Amino acid sequence: MGGSKKRRDSRKDANLPPTASMEMTKAKTILYVEDDPVVLMAYRQRLEKEGFLVESAKDGLEAMKVLLRLVPDLVLLDLMLPRFDGGEVLKLMQANPRLKAVPVIILSTNSILDAEEEYILESANRRFIKDRCTIPMVLEAIRELVVPPTGNNTIPDTQADSGSPRKLEKTTA
Repeated sequence: MGGSKKRRDSRKDANLPPTASMEMTKAKTILYVEDDPVVLMAYRQRLEKEGFLVESAKDGLEAMKVLLRLVPDLVLLDLMLPRFDGGEVLKLMQANPRLKAVPVIILSTNSILDAEEEYILESANRRFIKDRCTIPMVLEAIRELVVPPTGNNTIPDTQADSGSPRKLEKTTA
């Protein structure tokens, strides 16, 4: 009878569903604010495949409504949005103590190079130009921000490229 109990315990340890459930509770939530449904779907599929939970908003106003009900682990933010642009979302996040510490990755087009507000670029943790980056590049940055390496990680990523705050550059991790 003792052997039977040992076998049941070892089968329990090898059972995958409880492990999967534990992983689900550790899933990080990303809010992706993007008005292009094709781009949104491509990122959503990849992020979900990687185990992230993805909330989405098609404009800045919708993003703020989502941020009122949940604090995501990271915001992936397009700047060129209808109704309420990404810069305004970023400003409101920075002004809200509940949201200020949420990492933000800007994923936008070249037109942001002409942005007159340095604040937008300085407030993001990472910045990517859509046509100069790949989903794996953005995914690597997301992993670094939501699952930081062990050790001292108190220095914000924005310091790495703060020498040129008006220039939007892809980051290489």
